[in-house]
Amino acid sequence: MSRHQEKREKDKARARSFIQRRLEDLRRRLGLKADAAPLPGEAAYEDTEIGRAPGQLPAASPFESNVPTKFRVHCYDETGCKVDEFAELDTVGKYVGRPGMVWVQVLGITDPQIVHIVGAFFDIPMLAQEDVLTNTSRPKFEEHGDKILAIARAVRIGVEEDTPRGQQISIVAAQNWVISFHENDEPVFAAIEKRLSENKGNIRRWGSGYLVYSLLDTLVDRLLVQTEEIEDAITELEDSILKGTDDWDLNEVYRLKRIVVRLSRLAQPLKDMVSVLEHYEHGLLPSSLDIFLRDLYDHAIRAADRIEHARMILQDLQEYHHTQQERKTSEVIRVLTVMSSVFIPLTFLVGLWGMNFHFMPEIHTEWGEKYGYFIALGTMVLVATLITLWMKRKRWW
Repeated sequence: MSRHQEKREKDKARARSFIQRRLEDLRRRLGLKADAAPLPGEAAYEDTEIGRAPGQLPAASPFESNVPTKFRVHCYDETGCKVDEFAELDTVGKYVGRPGMVWVQVLGITDPQIVHIVGAFFDIPMLAQEDVLTNTSRPKFEEHGDKILAIARAVRIGVEEDTPRGQQISIVAAQNWVISFHENDEPVFAAIEKRLSENKGNIRRWGSGYLVYSLLDTLVDRLLVQTEEIEDAITELEDSILKGTDDWDLNEVYRLKRIVVRLSRLAQPLKDMVSVLEHYEHGLLPSSLDIFLRDLYDHAIRAADRIEHARMILQDLQEYHHTQQERKTSEVIRVLTVMSSVFIPLTFLVGLWGMNFHFMPEIHTEWGEKYGYFIALGTMVLVATLITLWMKRKRWW
């Protein structure tokens, strides 16, 4: 058995053990007997990832999270906001049916059963749970009865790395609660938390639909910030190239191009998802949100357009570099051609007069014996001068 297979088997065994413990505890808390019907998704794990039925969860978490799972819960209404943070999975259940709005952040998905148990508490459909546990999901928006699901990616701000890193954010919302599943504990929504605690704007007065909009708006804004940094880096690179400086590296163009291609794969599906959200009719998305969703769509379009514009500029810079290299090569070849054209006749004359024949009439004359060297040298200078002047007249040099 290979090392990868051993790791997979260990992950499966750990997942099964965790599943069994949590489900037994959940049954006990819900007052279910041992012979009661299985909970939704209780037998939803298979030994293989290939051929899983729709709604069946993977045996191990697809996310690379090195931090233990923790939960941050905001309970708020127009009068106040309370924040709780804990690591006990069972504690999440006490927020079900709580008055006011509840926003649960699941920070770090180390095991699929975390999503399953949270989903059991809040009655999240199994297909939605499966989407949450699919780290290759493209940004999308779906309706699941009285609940909605939005999946997007939070791009990490900064262009120092070769490719923009980020994490998948899955948002499930119902009438009085919103749950956001995060790959890790990066404070993606710190600004939203601050607005809740300081009661800025309409976020406390409006329902879960407005909170979903606010979360998606934050993700789009992060993408816009990333595109601005990319544009600044490209502008600086473009200026150095057009000034004719040689201290720029073509590898920087390729590095930025890789980043732009990666961002394009995020921005285009995100724009499509926001477009669907803008025109969608659902009880959680009242008409009062239309103006905000249109603004969100405008931001998504602007991010996608900026990325496409950056891609075109990088393509132009790449072609400009190749053109400059070809021009420099042509200059070198032209100089070498001119030098060859000048020295080929001279080489012929030297070779002609350098032949070691005894009877060469021009050598054995009085002028040839006295002034032959100077005559030959003058002839070569004259030929070289005439060829050079002729090339200049033809504008070949």
